[in-house]
Amino acid sequence: MHSKAILSTFTVALLTSTSVMAADAILPGSSVLPIIEEAPLFALTIEGGVTAFDIPDTDGVGYTDLEGPLFEGLDDALLGGTIGVEFSAPLNADGAALNGSAFYSYATRSGSESRAFTDERLIVLHGPSLPSGVIDLYTLDLDDQPVGTFVGDLGDASGTAIPGAAIGAVNAVAVIEPVADFADGADGFAFAGAVGDGQTFAFGTIASDEGTIFVGYGELLGWEVSNEVTQNLTYAGGDITFSQSTAPGDVVDFTAYIGPSLRYMGTETTTETSVTPNQYAYPDIEYATFSISTVENIDTYYGGVVFGGSVGFDLWGGSNLTLDLGAGAYYAISSYGSATDATLIGGDGNRNELASSSLDLDDVDGFAYTVKAGSTFSAPIGESLQLNFGLGAEYMSRVATSRFIGSDGVSNNDAGGTGDDIGGNDVVYNSDDAVGGTVLSFGDGWSYKATVGLTGQF
Repeated sequence: MHSKAILSTFTVALLTSTSVMAADAILPGSSVLPIIEEAPLFALTIEGGVTAFDIPDTDGVGYTDLEGPLFEGLDDALLGGTIGVEFSAPLNADGAALNGSAFYSYATRSGSESRAFTDERLIVLHGPSLPSGVIDLYTLDLDDQPVGTFVGDLGDASGTAIPGAAIGAVNAVAVIEPVADFADGADGFAFAGAVGDGQTFAFGTIASDEGTIFVGYGELLGWEVSNEVTQNLTYAGGDITFSQSTAPGDVVDFTAYIGPSLRYMGTETTTETSVTPNQYAYPDIEYATFSISTVENIDTYYGGVVFGGSVGFDLWGGSNLTLDLGAGAYYAISSYGSATDATLIGGDGNRNELASSSLDLDDVDGFAYTVKAGSTFSAPIGESLQLNFGLGAEYMSRVATSRFIGSDGVSNNDAGGTGDDIGGNDVVYNSDDAVGGTVLSFGDGWSYKATVGLTGQF
């Protein structure tokens, strides 16, 4: 009994001392360490989603004298995807933080058109740069039938293509049936053709390492033209900002941020155009198909500063809604480069010719600015893990595209458009009269995105 009493007294004393230690932190001299929950060192967000871009239209492709451009260019939105990563590390307990973000977006758009001509009298196709030389086209329509509608036409025509010094003195003349002559070892080709029986037309082309052009004129009934344009866009960037939260931990949290920013926007535009001159009355005559394939690359780099603010609202169950409004100011540098392949394939004589040319423009710089707005809804899905849904829009003041401006050196001297005049060439291309060319042009751009992502605290 005595031993049982001693054991009971010791047990009561032990339980009492344990409960006191648990309720009252650590007593002086105690060897038991406290359990301290440390604040997360940083937060990391990874997101992805869909994006759309509204940027300046692409330039038109070729033209006729009756219907304008053969292809109007691309004017719809580019659609694609986007990915991004963000981190935030607190600098103190008063709401200051260091933040970083990076993103990559890719989008594309395309369009095509194919058609057979009815009564267009002039067609001009050329690449971003023009070749030196002269093309003379002459037609003489001897009947009174409407242009391009009468089979069994009476007339006469001639086409001459004389390249400049770039590929030697080549004189390619064709009457009734197409004929071509090429300079030995030259980087390029010249081709011309004409018919005056069944329908009246003439055409000529010069393609060299300087550039390429195709011109056709007359009753173009049955001519086939196809255009296909594809444009791919890359938009990427990154920011490092310092932020200050004015009311950390409150139901409504205001934050301001500022820091250096980099952006890159690049477009690659591929244009495929082909024309086949057809003799409607004599289908046994096969003409070679002339094609131009051009790839244009425009790259713009933006460097500057981004700043803005956000407001966060604590909602139900630990969820949160953040609204962000920001802007950026940048110094931008844009560059342009293109590569063009002109080919002459098939037809009588089984043509197989290729001429390649390229064009690089001087860099163009200027000032650009952005304005952006976004919203993010965040909901907890685990300990230190949230699921986010975001919407955003951004305006960019300076987006580069290419335009061909000025004269391309083609003149139409057949003012009446009837082809019944005598003397003088109806249509002439003279590189000496070409005072235009490809330039960089700038316009506004918009981007939109919808994302889903995960945020974790570590």
